[in-house]
Amino acid sequence: MPKPTAAGVILAVAVLTAGLVFGVLQWRASTATISAGFWFDDFPFDLPADATARLGGPLTDRDIDTIRRVARAEVEQAFSGLRIVVTGDRDAFWRVRVQRDLRRGVNGGRLSRIPISGESVALGPFGGAGAVNFMVAALGAVAYAPPDASRPAIIDGIGRGIGRAAVHEFGHAMVSANHSQDEDSYEYRSADRASQYYGELHWAGAGPLLQRRFGK
Repeated sequence: MPKPTAAGVILAVAVLTAGLVFGVLQWRASTATISAGFWFDDFPFDLPADATARLGGPLTDRDIDTIRRVARAEVEQAFSGLRIVVTGDRDAFWRVRVQRDLRRGVNGGRLSRIPISGESVALGPFGGAGAVNFMVAALGAVAYAPPDASRPAIIDGIGRGIGRAAVHEFGHAMVSANHSQDEDSYEYRSADRASQYYGELHWAGAGPLLQRRFGK
């Protein structure tokens, strides 16, 4: 029987270690409470002139606090009843940040760049990370606001739009959620819709997957 080489032994140990790490992480995901980090980067919250005019003036510190609070409440509501705790931890297992602007290159980035509502990457047993676009949510909430909507209603709409975009990206990272044709679902393919900012949303296909993996 041939004697194992040093390289073979090292490879076998590496494979065994990787398997153990993966098993521990899978067990952790199936039994423990998991953190979902959600936060706003530091950036100016100013809006274009037409959106500012519709609101009746620039966003105030109080408006910004409301936007942050409503956005986080949306994320917490989406994961209520699951072993997922929303925190501000920037090193959380899953994390989504809010940026002022977020763009994707056209033709490999060689031409102009277009704004997107969010993006994420799933890292399997190592969690995942994503980002959402504050400006897309803010302008969307203004655009879809009913004609008689008050300033506070639109401010709340901005917060909901941000929170729901974050939930969408968390869904991709947590359970590789597919896009849905249900326009009132978190998994809908676009933030260009009234229900992103006003009304109620629900889980579609990702709901049972989240419950199976993270149900209490």
